[in-house]
Amino acid sequence: MKTLLKSAPPNELTRFATAFPAEDWDNDFRNYSAAPNQPGHDYREIKKRLIADQGGLCAYCERLIAGLSVDQQKVEHIHPKSDKSNAALNWGLMWTNIVAVCTGGEHDDKSLHPLPRNLSCDSHKNHWLSKAARTPQLAAMLAALINPLQLAAFPCLFDFDKADGRLFPNDDLCLQVDAAAALALGTTRERLTVTIETALNLNCDRLRTERKLVLNEYNRAVTEARRRNDIHFKTKLAARWFGSRWPSYFTTRRILLGGAAEQYLRGIAYRG
Repeated sequence: MKTLLKSAPPNELTRFATAFPAEDWDNDFRNYSAAPNQPGHDYREIKKRLIADQGGLCAYCERLIAGLSVDQQKVEHIHPKSDKSNAALNWGLMWTNIVAVCTGGEHDDKSLHPLPRNLSCDSHKNHWLSKAARTPQLAAMLAALINPLQLAAFPCLFDFDKADGRLFPNDDLCLQVDAAAALALGTTRERLTVTIETALNLNCDRLRTERKLVLNEYNRAVTEARRRNDIHFKTKLAARWFGSRWPSYFTTRRILLGGAAEQYLRGIAYRG
């Protein structure tokens, strides 16, 4: 998971929310169009805007979703849109509460990656929430999840296990963040772990396999650099990988390149 930036409103959703603040996402906005005879037009435009804002990547697992068919691109509400506990907050129509995501394994080969254990992203989050719905601590659990819109661009708080393709918290960097932050929702390490493992299932077999393909790509670049005695290959690879917005599995690539990635990203004033 990487930090995300959203384009500034107004947009189709914020205009709808201003005009119809009590309406809902599923029954109202998804079928709405400000233009005549184009039902669902505004929803489709919002989805395109989100994907463009995110550089074409799923907000959670970082798979590339730009260019996929529309049925393989979803809009996710970070905080459940079904929450009606506060009449002043319509979570379904809140621009800062939505991101674009993949289908979380629902369209992948289920003979290779059986479900539900290979669900991820919002598909797994919904699966988790359906089981946790009656948990008294559910509100606190949701509040503790890491929101990609609130992640800092630096430092990268994740680490990568080359042996099995897992993402996990970088303990040292998490401690650095905690030293300067209030911890009412738990430590950064605890929150990242719950987000990665429990809610989003970002270490399912399917995603670990795909991250290892990125590692194979990196290892081939290392082998070629050694053959050519190219001591600057990491700097060159950082420019190739991060010179556009953005390669799949951005965070995995960032970790593999280490300091070269951090120097390049700071040089381009990376913010998400």
